[in-house]
Amino acid sequence: MPDYSTTTKIMMTLAALASDAADPRPSGEKREHHIARIKQGITTQLADKDLATQGQWKLSWVGLTKDGANLAYIAQGPNDDSGTVYALVLRGTVMDSLVDQLEDLQVGMLVPFHPDGTKPMWPLPQISLGAMVAYGAIVSNTDLKTQLAQLKPDTLYVVGHSLGGAMATTIALYLQQQASAGMLSIGSIRPYTFAAPTAGDKTFAAWFDTQFPSAVCIYNKYDVVPTAWATLASLPENWQKNPFYPGPDSNPPGPGPVAKPDNAVGQQIASMAGNTNGNVYVQPTQQPPLNAGPSPVFLEPYPEPADTDVDKFMQQVGFQHWSNTYLKLLGAPQVPVVVPIASVSPTSGHLLGGTSVTILPPKGQAFTPDSVVDFGTVAAKSHSVASDGSSITAVSPPSLLIGTVDIRVTNIYGTTAAGPSDQFTYTL
Repeated sequence: MPDYSTTTKIMMTLAALASDAADPRPSGEKREHHIARIKQGITTQLADKDLATQGQWKLSWVGLTKDGANLAYIAQGPNDDSGTVYALVLRGTVMDSLVDQLEDLQVGMLVPFHPDGTKPMWPLPQISLGAMVAYGAIVSNTDLKTQLAQLKPDTLYVVGHSLGGAMATTIALYLQQQASAGMLSIGSIRPYTFAAPTAGDKTFAAWFDTQFPSAVCIYNKYDVVPTAWATLASLPENWQKNPFYPGPDSNPPGPGPVAKPDNAVGQQIASMAGNTNGNVYVQPTQQPPLNAGPSPVFLEPYPEPADTDVDKFMQQVGFQHWSNTYLKLLGAPQVPVVVPIASVSPTSGHLLGGTSVTILPPKGQAFTPDSVVDFGTVAAKSHSVASDGSSITAVSPPSLLIGTVDIRVTNIYGTTAAGPSDQFTYTL
C-alpha cells in the first residue's frame, strides 16, 4: 500500500466526520437540537487521539442550511509556519434528504458558474444545476463568509467527500475569487476532494486546475460515484478488460457482479448515466486511484439479504464509497459511526402500538447511551438502552396505517440506515 501523506489522512478524517455527521432524526427534531447533536458528534470525534487528527483539531463553526440538507463546518488545526490553519469541510449526500438527491441527480442541465469577484472569462465555466443548488445553499444560506472574515486563516483547506467533494471544488473557487478581490483575507486555499462526482464541464475543470495546481483529488478505482458524470456510461463497455466489478474469473479476481451492457447491472448504470441528457462532464486532475493494486479490497462475501445482482452491486457501491473504506485504503484509523441494527424482535405488533421490541446491534458492538428510537417517522412511545449497550428496548407508538416501517436508531454520530433487519410490521 502506498504511503499517503499525513495531511491526506487528516483531511479524509475531517471529511468523514462531516459525511457521518448527525443525520436528521426520522421523526424530526428542533433545529437547535439537531445542530447541538452535530456539534457534539464532531467535537467528540475531534477529541479522539486515536484518529489521524490526533485530538489536535477543534471545532470552530457549524453551518446547517434551514432545510437541513447541506452542512459545512470549520475546524482549527495546529498552527504551522504559515500561521493559523483551518479546514472548511463540506458534507456529502444525506440519503434520506430529497434535496440532496436532487443535487446529485440534477445533471441534465449545465448552468454558468460565475461567483462574485470573478474576472470576466470566455467561455464561461459551467456546472450542473444540482451542483449550483448545493453551492448556493452553503454560500447564501449559511454565514460562512462572515465566519471566514472573522477567522482570517493563513491556510484554509477546503475538504469534502462525495457530494461534499464536488462542493469543495465550487466553494474553493468562490473563496479564491473573494480573496483575490480583497473581500476575504485568506492566505492560501488548499482543496482536498475524496470520492467526488463531477461538478462541471471541461472549462470548469480547467479553471479549477489552473487555480489549484496542487489540489489533491482522491478516488477509489472501484467507487462508482466519482465516475459520475464523466465516465459512468463507459463502465459496462469495459467489462472484458477492466470489469466493474471484477468477477471470480477476472484479473484481478473479485466478487462481481460484473457490469455488462446486456445485464441488469449494466442497464442500471446506463439508466443513471442517462440523467446527463447528453451533457459532457470532466473531472479536475485526479491522483492515481486507490485500490488499484493486484489485491483490491472488496466487500465479500455479500451479507444477507442480497437476492439479485443489482442488490449485490448496490451493496458493493455502498462499501466502496463509504468514508471508512477510504480511510482504510489510505492507511488511516476509521472513525466511529452509528452502530447498525442487526435484528428486532418481535417484528410485528398491533396498530394501536404498545408492543415492546428488543433491538440488537451486531455481535461485539454496542449502542451508545444517548441513542433514541423511531418507528418510521414516529418516535418510540418509550425506549431504554441497556447499561452495556447490548440492546435497546423500545415500545411501539400507534400507527395510522397497516404496513411495514423501518426502526431507526439515532445518536450523535447519525442515524442507522434503513434495511431488512430493522423492519417492523403494524397489524390489526
